[in-house]
Amino acid sequence: MSEGFKAHTDHLAKAAKEAHGHAEKVEHHSSNLDSKTRGKLLGKGRFGMIVQKAVRPIIDSMITDMSKAMARGHRSIGHGLDITKKNIDDAEEAIRKDLRRHQDERDAVHLKLGQRVLDEDDLRDKYKKRVGERVDDLRGQGHGPQRHLDPTDDMLKDRLGAPTGPKDANGDLLKDDDGNPRIARQGGYVQTENKIDPVHGPNAKERLGDDAYLDAETGKKHKCDSFSTAFKEGQGEAFVYADEHARGRIDGDRTRMPNSNRHEVIFSPEDAWGPGDHSQKFRGFYIDPDNPMNADKSVNYKPVDFQHAKIKAIYAPDGNGGHKLVTMFPEPVKIFNK
Repeated sequence: MSEGFKAHTDHLAKAAKEAHGHAEKVEHHSSNLDSKTRGKLLGKGRFGMIVQKAVRPIIDSMITDMSKAMARGHRSIGHGLDITKKNIDDAEEAIRKDLRRHQDERDAVHLKLGQRVLDEDDLRDKYKKRVGERVDDLRGQGHGPQRHLDPTDDMLKDRLGAPTGPKDANGDLLKDDDGNPRIARQGGYVQTENKIDPVHGPNAKERLGDDAYLDAETGKKHKCDSFSTAFKEGQGEAFVYADEHARGRIDGDRTRMPNSNRHEVIFSPEDAWGPGDHSQKFRGFYIDPDNPMNADKSVNYKPVDFQHAKIKAIYAPDGNGGHKLVTMFPEPVKIFNK
């Protein structure tokens, strides 16, 4: 059995009933305006302009979004219902405060025809705030956002380290007969050293010296495979929904990592976000296997091609019967990155 969210018709019916109940409460508060105010400001209709122009669009849009999510199955229904409930709660509380604030004023609510109590910008700001709060929570669970959402492009490159190979007494790479550095490779990709953990934050080398090469969690040398990847800047929402989807797929021994209590979930981006090309949500780099070093001895990086890429998420028990996100990152297909 999955330890994540499982859709059930009884649960959905209950959630829909609760959402409808919130809508009715909002309408009740707005309809309690005195008749003079309602006639002067709200125009025709049983529930008036506040419901028709402010609250009802919120409810309709959120329920529509949830219906699409349920139909496509590309988002966590539990998370979506939670957001829906919170947004309706916000609308309800806004009207309640507005009524209290103006209940003793002669003209009551000062709204122009068509003016909304909560506009699109307000709702968008609240939604972004909640996404940000969830990302902060995930930062406290592991290193997912710190290594695969927060870093700048330069930090992703620094994580790859510098090409390594046989060196002379001065620590410089030995050269082949053509005068090119003899760089070590494995599986066709450049081997590197001195990898900087993005968890240390920007300018880590300047601040920490050689300690920047240590893993911020273990204190050992930081490791990174041939690719350094992340979600693009501003993709916190995508990161949150990918996490919600992955949690719903944690399933006992099927996802348990060998000799570990951790779970590994690998899925396609469209599984979490719906059909379409989502490669633009990712970024990353690797060192060019054919030309690792530029003429000025700087590293020659190539951008990752995320064609047919997967997302890998790793979870560990949180001690309370659930799971915490250890890390999550886009994993490219090697055949497209040679």
